[in-house]
Amino acid sequence: MKGRPVDPGRARRRTGNREKPGQARKAKVVALPAPTERAEVVEVSAFAPPEDLPADAAPIWRQAIAELEPRGLRAADLEGVRMMCMAALRARQAAHEIERYGLLVQGQRGPMPNPMLKIEKDATATYLRLAEQYGLTLASRMRLGLMTLVGESMLGALNRDLNEG
Repeated sequence: MKGRPVDPGRARRRTGNREKPGQARKAKVVALPAPTERAEVVEVSAFAPPEDLPADAAPIWRQAIAELEPRGLRAADLEGVRMMCMAALRARQAAHEIERYGLLVQGQRGPMPNPMLKIEKDATATYLRLAEQYGLTLASRMRLGLMTLVGESMLGALNRDLNEG
């Protein structure tokens, strides 16, 4: 370890570097807008959105479940789907704040990048990583061969329609 060794009695003696009056850093609190209320949609899936999932994330949940349920979704997968929905919601909220305040905000020493940019980037990366695991992105569907199966089933349906007509 580099530097001066830790002195446990230093705090009792009140020695060392202290912030001078009026120079303490004060954190700014940014309040995010409250989630908007949405009309409740009748569930067609056996996997209803969790109770702790915000109302704005429920449509993302329903869309993901609709895609995943025919592929053999299990109860063990639901927590990952919930995390994916929360990441998508956080990315949307951060994007809303970026639109509201802009790319640059006033910092302690002048203009600085909006902190919501990092939140949006991290939440988007998390969403994409989880969506990739569940085969919800184009590249992952191609890799999993699901696009081939869909193409074959569409071709089979088209052939049946042509043979009937």
